[in-house]
Amino acid sequence: MTGTATVEYELVPPDGGWGWMIVLGAALSNMTGQCLVAIFSILFGGKMLSLGFNTTSAAVIMNTMMAVMQFSGLGFGLVAPSGFMVVKTYFLKARGRAVGMYMSGGNVGQMAMPHVVRFLLENYGFTGTMLVLGAVAMHGPVGSLLFHPLEWHAERRPVASEFKPLKGEPDGSTDCPTVDVDRTKLRQPRHFTSVTSLANSELGDVNEAVPVHYSKRLPTTSEEDTSSVRQKPQPVWRRVIAFMDLDLLRNQVYLNVMFGSACTITAAINFSLLLPLYLQRHLRLSMSDTALCLTMMAAGDLVARLTLPSFTDRLRVKPRLTFFVGTVFCGLTRSVIATSSGMVALCIWNALSGFSRGAAMINTNLCVAEVCPEHKLPAGIGFNMVSCGILLLTVGPAIGYVRDETGDYPLCIHLLTVLMLVAMMSWLIEGVVQWCRRKR
Repeated sequence: MTGTATVEYELVPPDGGWGWMIVLGAALSNMTGQCLVAIFSILFGGKMLSLGFNTTSAAVIMNTMMAVMQFSGLGFGLVAPSGFMVVKTYFLKARGRAVGMYMSGGNVGQMAMPHVVRFLLENYGFTGTMLVLGAVAMHGPVGSLLFHPLEWHAERRPVASEFKPLKGEPDGSTDCPTVDVDRTKLRQPRHFTSVTSLANSELGDVNEAVPVHYSKRLPTTSEEDTSSVRQKPQPVWRRVIAFMDLDLLRNQVYLNVMFGSACTITAAINFSLLLPLYLQRHLRLSMSDTALCLTMMAAGDLVARLTLPSFTDRLRVKPRLTFFVGTVFCGLTRSVIATSSGMVALCIWNALSGFSRGAAMINTNLCVAEVCPEHKLPAGIGFNMVSCGILLLTVGPAIGYVRDETGDYPLCIHLLTVLMLVAMMSWLIEGVVQWCRRKR
């Protein structure tokens, strides 16, 4: 039996079309799930006071909730990475803009929810408010109904063979027995094939994975016989490392990116916890004024997510550079907020802080994708979430303890700024080292 010639195709993402419906569905899920982070202190602040809880207790509750989301596939922790992966799959050139629009759904919820929660608490109390918010969260699964397999909308583009016949070998046949294959074969994108190989291969080495119908044509050497060669079994621990892509943790650049993004996310979550408490208990602002400040921050974040990706895509600005600049300015503006008291100044600086936060957050997973091989991206994002969970369980309660011991909200905000600047300093040092190596 001889194999017949095959025509292979690869799936090219539409970079638009139904992809924008994918963005809409992911944004809707993000809108109904992420808003709880921004309204946590407004929603639970009065309840915790009535129960006698202090800032440390609130920090433990908030950070434990977020850490569980980062560690598992539970709740919104399952929704967030899935939304990013499906949006990323449908876009190439416009990927930054699409991710920004997807993540902006959360900002729409953050803009509206402070005022909605204030209205609900004033009219229906804590129990009624929780019931309404539960109903709002049930609208999230509707967005997932718009998710379609990529094969339904992708362009099928023929690709050239990756292997040519050996010299003296007849074209289309080999000396080794082969199986009949279809004349037309649909080829998945290479990163999908690699992930499949990761699950099916014994060693899990996706870098060396080749299609089966090509591997039959690899030459044999004088030292081996294809009819008798046996693959030496590998130790279980090596299989576990390969299957879970733990070798990523040996990449110092990836570890640096993971550390920087984890510090930024941890600071963002704890700042969202502290800001309403700072505005209400330290500055003695009313609930409506506090909600206005939170809305201004969410509005600035939304503007950044909708506008910046278009410029960065066209100017080909790397995600890590945008993340670096956004994180530095975000930390500085938050420290300015901690020293402000006027309502106009608070609104302006909250808007600028939100804009800076948006510039950083839309590039979090893109920074991981920039330093992580395509076929190991799911594992890279997973490790990044785990590192965030670890910091949340350590830094968050520590910040709450400092607040309870000192009674100083501005000090805690400044400490979060220091955490972000330390992480970005490590990025800067890495950049300088890489530049020096290139100069050599």
